[in-house]
Amino acid sequence: MDPVIFSSDHTKSASQGKFLGMIILSLFFVFLFLFSASVATGSFFLYRLYQTLPTLNQMQNIEQRLVTKVLGRDKSVIHEFSIEKRYWVPIEKIPMDLQNAVIAIEDRRFYRHWGIDVKRIFGAIIVNMSRGGYAQGFSTITQQLARNVYLTSHKSITRKLREVLTAIQLESCYTKREILELYLNQVYLGAGVYGVEAASEYYFSKHCSELSLEECALLAGLIQLPERYRPDKQANIARITQRRNIVLKAMEDLKIIDRKTASQTALLPVECRITQPVPGKGQYFMEMVRKYVSDKYGDDMLYNGGLTIHTTLDPVAQDSAEQSCARQIASLQKRLNRIFLDSTKADRKLKIKRETFLASFDSIYALHEEEFSKLPDSIKLRQAQISVVALDVQTGAIRVLIGGRNFQESKFNRALHARRQPGSAFKPFVYTAALENGFTPASVVLDQPITLMTDNGEWRPENYNKVFNGPITIRSALGKSVNLVAIQVLNKVGAHTVIDYARRMGLKHEMNPVPALAIGACQATPMELTSAYSIYANGGIQAKPYWIEKIVDRNGRVLESHTPDEKEVLSPQTAFLMASLMKTVVCCGTGASIPGLGFTRPAAGKTGTTNDYSDAWFVGFTPQIACGVWAGVDERRPLGTGVTGSIAAIPVWVRTMIPLHEGLPVKDFPRPEGIKTETICHESHLLVNDQCPKGVVEFFLEESVLDTCDIHGGRGKKGDNMMKLFSTPQIEKKPSTDKKKRMMF
Repeated sequence: MDPVIFSSDHTKSASQGKFLGMIILSLFFVFLFLFSASVATGSFFLYRLYQTLPTLNQMQNIEQRLVTKVLGRDKSVIHEFSIEKRYWVPIEKIPMDLQNAVIAIEDRRFYRHWGIDVKRIFGAIIVNMSRGGYAQGFSTITQQLARNVYLTSHKSITRKLREVLTAIQLESCYTKREILELYLNQVYLGAGVYGVEAASEYYFSKHCSELSLEECALLAGLIQLPERYRPDKQANIARITQRRNIVLKAMEDLKIIDRKTASQTALLPVECRITQPVPGKGQYFMEMVRKYVSDKYGDDMLYNGGLTIHTTLDPVAQDSAEQSCARQIASLQKRLNRIFLDSTKADRKLKIKRETFLASFDSIYALHEEEFSKLPDSIKLRQAQISVVALDVQTGAIRVLIGGRNFQESKFNRALHARRQPGSAFKPFVYTAALENGFTPASVVLDQPITLMTDNGEWRPENYNKVFNGPITIRSALGKSVNLVAIQVLNKVGAHTVIDYARRMGLKHEMNPVPALAIGACQATPMELTSAYSIYANGGIQAKPYWIEKIVDRNGRVLESHTPDEKEVLSPQTAFLMASLMKTVVCCGTGASIPGLGFTRPAAGKTGTTNDYSDAWFVGFTPQIACGVWAGVDERRPLGTGVTGSIAAIPVWVRTMIPLHEGLPVKDFPRPEGIKTETICHESHLLVNDQCPKGVVEFFLEESVLDTCDIHGGRGKKGDNMMKLFSTPQIEKKPSTDKKKRMMF
């Protein structure tokens, strides 16, 4: 048989088939490789994407940023700390109309999907393709919540995938009701407010539980474009109305409301009552609150934690004090401005009428600041400052606190940190030491010229009015703020003894044992002095000042509450006697203007004015409240001749104390056991006898041994510790030629 011989065409065909097979096989392996690489890449991408998703713990413990509220003693909101203005409200207090309105316009299949709405996605794709761009979104409420809580608004495929995956996780962690609750408390609704409660309070001045159907529809319509549809932008009222009515129509379509209700509601005008932000009351006080909470709990807890901080501040009294301070500062500043012009003759140099200069002082001074800066420090313009502290004497609660003229200009809290000379406001410490070392309110001291040797040579102190009273009681000397008596009593008791008492009562700063200490040659803060004076009002017990009653977290758990910190500093008898002595200041001494200004309750206190009128004080108290007022200039410059504590401080004190006593019973200082009353002769200051023409009642310790008058009949023993209630006729002395500055009084 002849061998089969393959033709060349057949051989060629076989070769081509083999080659084609190799190509197909190669393509298969390439496809397989690419598919595997794609799967691997996709898996790696999904793995990395999954790694960026919130953890299960984060999912199960969503804590939204909530406003921290600061409440006054009347439970009113006086301040807020926040990054996002949001108040939490449980779903039970969110009206069904609002819940349904949001679902109708934002996610009508909310209760039927599992985080993402596939049907809505395909519908949105078709709409967007037909319109040639982005015309309709497909994010569900759950997706929006995921984005608002965990993600950013940056548009990208990666962010969208994370949003979808996070939404699915949320649906596995929470019920639909819980998701809706979280969403309604999280969503941004324009004007810097977040959540339906904050929006309700801002736009309508009511809680969201009180919203009408029309208001619910309006809020729901805000979600799409909050700033565009804000109801407080009345210029866009037609656009806002249209958006609200779209929501109503959506609710009608879902048969949530009937057609008649939808139509009638759509005819209503858009109305809103804007709630203005909480005014900045007690800014120096709030800074104390801020610093305390920030230091103890951290800034995140302060600004995002939703705390409720219950404080001691009395908002009504604080307002009254701030208004009074503003008026008094304006008056003091005018005086300082006139002093400046008198010193510099700036109005003449600039050829500006004096009245015009004073009327536009700040602007003219600023315009010529470079020229005025060359003036000596002694005549440069200074700003008047006032600080106020008011305390509940029994608890130490700070009811009013003002640290200066303007917190924005200067955050230095003068009420707490300004160390100033107290002037005659220091004298009560001298007399406190005296009462506990043998003196009585009726003890006699001779008010006469004295010369003392000091490290700087001879010192001839004087009384403020350059008048010497002769023999005078301790009571009258304190009431009239007699310098020379206080100095002599200090020398008798001992400066170190007086310092010990002042320290015991809370004065912390350096005090030198020199005669001038008796008239305030030391330093103290308004808080220290006020707290010390509260001891007299509280029967010798000092309650440490505080400003926070309690702090409650977002869940109602009390994080801390105030614990009283009290200590007995003086005997009840000494405290009562000192309160009685300082009542004389108010009734007929340097504080006698107080009743005429409108405060007629039993009160006690002491004025203080330092050399050259650089500091003006009044610290006074009732059985319920102690209040201290200081006025001065930071640079320790004079406020002006005659600007005493009576003039600069007492008006503010009165305007602060009146509202603080609203609703409080009228009380006098209770007399403790161990105190007796005796009638003494108004001339000899001894126990009256049958011949004495006039007697006055004075308080003494029960163990005090009293002598009988030896002037009017009889032969009683002449004592040295009994004095009349009011002073003897004044003995005038010609003004001293000593060129030394007037001393404190």
